[in-house]
Amino acid sequence: MAFKSPDVMKTHLDIKSAAYIDAIVDYAEKLLGVIFKPVKKNRYNALCPFHADTEDKFMVYVDRKKDEVRFHCFGACRGDWDIYDLIMLRTKQGFTAAQQIWAGHLGIRDFKPYTGAGPSVPEPGETPEPDDPVVFAEPGKLDEEIVAAMNNAAGFYNALLMSNENQFQHIRDYLARQGVDKSVVDKFKIGYAPPYSDDRHRGRALTDSFLPHFENDFKTFNAFLDSVLIRSLNDNTAKADAYFCQQIDFRRKAPFSRNYGDSLAGRIVFPIYDADAKPVGLAGRLPEDRGVRWLKHQNNEIALSSGSWLYGIEKAGPFVRQYRTIILVEGLFDYFAFYNLLQDQDKLVVVSTLGSYLTPEAAAILKGLGIEHFIVAHDWDANGRTGIERVAAKAGGWVYYLGAPAENQTPYDILKPVVKGISGFTLKHP
Repeated sequence: MAFKSPDVMKTHLDIKSAAYIDAIVDYAEKLLGVIFKPVKKNRYNALCPFHADTEDKFMVYVDRKKDEVRFHCFGACRGDWDIYDLIMLRTKQGFTAAQQIWAGHLGIRDFKPYTGAGPSVPEPGETPEPDDPVVFAEPGKLDEEIVAAMNNAAGFYNALLMSNENQFQHIRDYLARQGVDKSVVDKFKIGYAPPYSDDRHRGRALTDSFLPHFENDFKTFNAFLDSVLIRSLNDNTAKADAYFCQQIDFRRKAPFSRNYGDSLAGRIVFPIYDADAKPVGLAGRLPEDRGVRWLKHQNNEIALSSGSWLYGIEKAGPFVRQYRTIILVEGLFDYFAFYNLLQDQDKLVVVSTLGSYLTPEAAAILKGLGIEHFIVAHDWDANGRTGIERVAAKAGGWVYYLGAPAENQTPYDILKPVVKGISGFTLKHP
């Protein structure tokens, strides 16, 4: 409804004051597709449009100190907005345009928009897709629902990568260049999560695929959320919130699809298993030569830690128990280079530490497998060397440092001196 005002120059603060609360509430209902219920004077509640709300936690109120109408979620997302924030989010336009849209709706002609610093919502397009250090952290206690969610996600992403021959050929080509052919993709259930810029999936391939399950069973949705497979796009505690907040899609009616997206969107997906081949998480690799980037999530309900991750340990387990030896590499593609070399020799004793050192949690796992000897195929700093040498000494074994491959040097070149020495129940020092 239009708000008639006298011919007095209005500022952007004037037209979001308590005098305009009825117009703001009416406009916000149409803008966001919600229905506000009056609670008391100048206060209304509704289901929050920015997360899967089950109670009326989305409030409109007047900040009396500023004489300003505000929107706040007292539920999961804890978001806080004014009318301009909401217009920017809904229309994907900037702060100046949002002011003009609101003034125009009110029928105010004599209005000069504010050109200073804008509200909390960033200007559309000013925040690039984040390139945070990425990983999927392992829940401290894996219940059946979380295990099922991670298995389902791994299977889905793998099927998506392998079934869509035309759309994702560039991903398969990239993997092939890294020594990861189709057979390896199948064995390790490697997949792909399309990015938010993908016209078809909009960063929601997994979310949309399981949408019927989420709508029928909220417990299933919580399992995907707790295992960090999907993320709230309005998580204002995240470093890259500005980018993800702009991915909220108000054209979608389902709150699960509108306000949530795939946490690994835009990345090649590698399932992580423990020594018993049980899933403990997923890792995401950008399909570009920017290195492995890990995204660490925290959750209030479940303690998350990736310290015990050893990529490929489920494949290496039977061999390291036999040979009492393990080869440690740092990166995922270094792992596959050694895997391709060792699998035909029936000496698959390689794992990736997914980082530059062996964590105490991972060391405890290797100790439990009876490993004595460690072959290190990348360079570690002094602290890293001290840590692994201490582990080997306790086991009565030793550490042999191969170092990282030099330019134009293959993994076989650096592994050749020791691979023939792997036999029986031990490894002879080369």
